[in-house]
Amino acid sequence: MAVNERDDASAGRPQVEYELIREAFDKTAVGLTLVNLDGVFQRVNRAFCEILGYTREELLGRSFRDVTHPDDIARDLKHLDELRAGHGVPLSVDKRYIRKDGREVWVRRSVSVLGKEGPGRLVIGSFIDLTEQRTKDRALYQMNAFLTAIVENSPVAIYTADREGKITFWNPAAERTFGFTREQAMGRRAPFIPTSHREEGQSLRERVIAGEVLTGLELERQRADGTMIHINGSAAPLRDEHDNITGLLACCIDVTEATLTERELGRQLHFTRALIDAIPSPVYFKDREGRYQVYNRAWDELFGGGRSWIGKTVFDMFGEPSASLHHARDKLLYEQPASTSYEALVPDTRGLPHEMLYNKVSFVDRNGEVAGLIGVITDVTTYKEAERALEASESRFRVLTESALDLISVVAEDGTIRYQSPALRHLMGYEPSETVGGSVFEMVHRDDVEHVRTAFRRIIESEQSREPVEFRVRHRDGMWRTFESLGTNCLTNPHIGGVVFNSRDITDRKVIQQRIQHLAYHDNLTGLPNRSLLQDRLAHSIARAERGHRKVAVLFIDLDNFKNINDTLGHDVGDELLRQVSRKLSECVRLEDTIARQGGDEFIVLLDSIEDGRGASIVAQKILNSLRQPFLLGGTEQHVSGSVGIAVFPEDGRDAQTLMKNADTAMFHGKGLGKNTYQYFTAQMNIAVKRRMTLESALRRAVMQKDFVLHYQPQVNLETGEIIALEALVRWKTEDSGTVMPGDFIPLAEETGLINEIGEWVLREGCRQAREWQDQGLAPRRMAINLSARQFSDKAFLDMVTRVLADTRLDPSLLELEITESQVMRQTEGMIMLLNRLSEMGIHLAIDDFGTGYSSLSYLKRLPIQKLKIDQSFIRDITVDPNDTAIVVAIINMAKSLDLETIAEGVETAGQLALLRSKGCRIGQGFYFSAPVRAEQIYPLLRQNNLYVQSQVR
Repeated sequence: MAVNERDDASAGRPQVEYELIREAFDKTAVGLTLVNLDGVFQRVNRAFCEILGYTREELLGRSFRDVTHPDDIARDLKHLDELRAGHGVPLSVDKRYIRKDGREVWVRRSVSVLGKEGPGRLVIGSFIDLTEQRTKDRALYQMNAFLTAIVENSPVAIYTADREGKITFWNPAAERTFGFTREQAMGRRAPFIPTSHREEGQSLRERVIAGEVLTGLELERQRADGTMIHINGSAAPLRDEHDNITGLLACCIDVTEATLTERELGRQLHFTRALIDAIPSPVYFKDREGRYQVYNRAWDELFGGGRSWIGKTVFDMFGEPSASLHHARDKLLYEQPASTSYEALVPDTRGLPHEMLYNKVSFVDRNGEVAGLIGVITDVTTYKEAERALEASESRFRVLTESALDLISVVAEDGTIRYQSPALRHLMGYEPSETVGGSVFEMVHRDDVEHVRTAFRRIIESEQSREPVEFRVRHRDGMWRTFESLGTNCLTNPHIGGVVFNSRDITDRKVIQQRIQHLAYHDNLTGLPNRSLLQDRLAHSIARAERGHRKVAVLFIDLDNFKNINDTLGHDVGDELLRQVSRKLSECVRLEDTIARQGGDEFIVLLDSIEDGRGASIVAQKILNSLRQPFLLGGTEQHVSGSVGIAVFPEDGRDAQTLMKNADTAMFHGKGLGKNTYQYFTAQMNIAVKRRMTLESALRRAVMQKDFVLHYQPQVNLETGEIIALEALVRWKTEDSGTVMPGDFIPLAEETGLINEIGEWVLREGCRQAREWQDQGLAPRRMAINLSARQFSDKAFLDMVTRVLADTRLDPSLLELEITESQVMRQTEGMIMLLNRLSEMGIHLAIDDFGTGYSSLSYLKRLPIQKLKIDQSFIRDITVDPNDTAIVVAIINMAKSLDLETIAEGVETAGQLALLRSKGCRIGQGFYFSAPVRAEQIYPLLRQNNLYVQSQVR
């Protein structure tokens, strides 16, 4: 009986366990699903339904594609295919679903396969809702970016420091204010605090670290160049999430100029007060309401009598009709800017009348409004007429000299300075009083003294200088300034008694003239002589060589790899390369030789007065050896080489133009022989140049007329013989020579820039043809198209590809772009970004000629590459050369470990095919299957779709 009870209990346990599992599956807070290998929901729990807003009944029996965001479906289908194939998929993936209400939700999905092999297996998935977290993360990122932009672009110097005072943040305004770069400041303890202020700085830091907020600080600090500045600042403690003080934040504004201005204004105010008090005549200022606001000591002595007249009016001082007379005169000055002079009898404090001359002028503020008037009272009781005439004369002279921008000077016959106008302050930095009484020749540069003395004597002898004299004068700041001066002899004028000079500062004009002169004959980038200066020097060298029976050599240098560096790394790096090249060239020649930049990446070396032309080859080889050394550009080593053409006077030309042209021709000939070499000019070279010019002209016409055709070579599945892709290869159709192969015109197209137009045509025609075959009912196959370095660096390339795909209606996944390994080696951020954009569009990317770049393979992990194309040089002898076999096997195995496809290029024999298949290479291409042929010739092969039938491989 007991045995039977145990058997009953055992039989019921699976049912109980199943119920418990089902209840746990349904009630867990994490979304759970079971889908079959076709992606159809078999079971979903309540949490998953809540995430998507559907009921269980609405989801069961539907495919996950019905609720998946369209952009994520392709990836999910790929993962499902991999699960069917028994491969692993990412453990955790963030993806999007579309809720029933149309909203987008983010979830973190984890999946695994249940059960053993067989069609009935299920995939279990767990899902965590990330929507709210992503929203918060995005808001936090935007706020952080907003605050960072404010701090980085703030005109206020902002920095932070830890509790020890070491700088932990330093914004651009701090760099400008204190002169220390971010690298110089970070980690240092307040480098801008001078030694004499260290205790003060430590005290302020300790107060802030103790929790005090400091504002309105007025401090003196030291810039990186040693100059002292005045700053207004504030500081506050920095706290962590636990409210612990971890450091401080400081904000500073440079108020040096304002402080100095305030001091200068105070000094000027004091000086002005002393000045007007020193004036023996009464001087005063009245506002628009006629109230006295300022007057000097002489005015107080005349009218004061111990009383204060500030705020009083003329009616408080005088009775009628005198008060009305003064008021009527003043009123005219208040209405509009003007001046007036009049005489009046004025009693002094004792009541004695004085005949006074009133001179009044409207005072206009900086806004152009009349704010009051300034008056000067002169006692003209005695010598009125004489003093009036003298006052008028002095007034006119003062207005002329003090308002002039040029410097007006009066110099005695012995060179003593008797007068300097106020313009001396802004022109030379001196007060006029500092120079009056000294010798004018002491201010002049010692190299200019003699010709200034000569000009001075001529003025004394002829009364006036006929042409200006130039000379240098030391400014107060220590810099020499250039002046231009004209003098007039007024020694016989009793009121002047000297030579009057009118001088103006022409320093900036001289600098501009010198700069223009330099730019006219020098290259702005490298500082080397330009073509104009070179031709002048070459002409002189030829003349000297002709007289002395010597020789002159011209070396025309062209950098072989400059265009690739300039296109891929950017023009700034290209410019730095040219500067480094100019320095290297300078180290290879004598001081008497000339190095010039012709333009672009071309340089010319002039070897002056040499015994024979053979010496030029020694210099040429030194240049080539120097250029072969690596260049450090942008933190990485780059390699270039050079091609040098040599022309020698008189054998290769008797004038500058001919020598330069023939050196250029020799250089071009050297490039055609393999670059990185030098060539002497020969007459035969001109024939080659003309041939190249003819070819270039024909190629330009071909581009305009679209005289090109595409040939297609199949890429074959080595296991099945199926054609899985085609490579499009361009040919040039000519009436004279028939079909021209790419190797005969592509390099020229690269050189002339025509490659972009040819490349776009190839891409458009290849995509069009692929789409046409689809429309004719053929199975979709990928179209592989080669890219040149010039195309790849074109900023408009991505837009062009997008436009071509849209125009031809070709699915991007059916386009494969091949780039060479040497292009990939130049990993710039722009290049990586472009590859990622192409990959995101669905375009496949392959590395052509793989194994020939001698590069680090680390780039394969960084770039979205799907295929490696093994260079045909390794395939050619694979059956007889064990080294080639080892290389090919290594590439295949490496590609497999990186989940990349491999394709063997140049398969021409059954033995090669058999070996490649045995080593696991899946795809092949070569004449064994088919030569590159036109579209109509490849069509039957595409319909047949099995090249093993044709090639009888099986």
